[in-house]
Amino acid sequence: MKKIITVLAFLIYGNTFAQIIISPYILYTDAKNKFGTFLVQNESNEVYEVDISFVFGYPVTDSSGNATMKYHDRPDSSFASATQWIRAFPRKFALNPKERQIVRMTVNPPVNISPGTYWSRIVTSATQQSPPIDTLGEGVRTQIKFVLNQITTLLYRVDPTATGIEVDNFYAEIDSGYLTIYARLMRTGNSPFFGNLRVSARNSSSEIVAEEQQSLSIYFEMIKKIQFPLDKFPPGKYTVELEMVFNEKELFAESSLKPLPPILEYFTIEIP
Repeated sequence: MKKIITVLAFLIYGNTFAQIIISPYILYTDAKNKFGTFLVQNESNEVYEVDISFVFGYPVTDSSGNATMKYHDRPDSSFASATQWIRAFPRKFALNPKERQIVRMTVNPPVNISPGTYWSRIVTSATQQSPPIDTLGEGVRTQIKFVLNQITTLLYRVDPTATGIEVDNFYAEIDSGYLTIYARLMRTGNSPFFGNLRVSARNSSSEIVAEEQQSLSIYFEMIKKIQFPLDKFPPGKYTVELEMVFNEKELFAESSLKPLPPILEYFTIEIP
């Protein structure tokens, strides 16, 4: 008798995988609109089983600026979690090849909650319904099921809301190969900050010799680390500039947060 061994492998991706596509990657809800929808599309030639679940999480960094996601299975009242308020319809479904499914979300927060922005991560798990079976040896075959977990976000806003960024520390370190720039960013107000970050270095003639731009999502606090190869910098004095631009209106036009002026910081450094 042949024996089949089933192995589960979990993979976590962003908002898009080559076979299963999800859009949009952020759902915006509030007291006037407690409903949201997103689309799950199967671009493969296989049938996938899809499961929708929710978890509270946010990005964090260590003291060196290395980023990870921190998740809480049972967040207490000190966290701005909307996880326990959300329902998805349908929550489980089969998705045939080239088929798409609209998932409808409802948010039912408790009455008289404090102003601010609450959120949850939407976990869309997709598993191929009939994964291939490989032969390992005489009488033994293996079946590997890959579970593709894609993480998107639902926000729920209770006005009045406000956000901003304070730069707690902004400095650079030089080693044999890199100019490494650090910035400790602290969110202010009662809502996450979504925007763009630009770090540049100018020489004594105000010419930009190195520059990097990134999207920026600050839920609580974060240390951003930017590295430039040291060979871009001949010996001399340089001005390192940090600019953060709030752009939430580009993510969701319904946002009630007021536009913010750009946040600018700089320091000078000498490269020996």
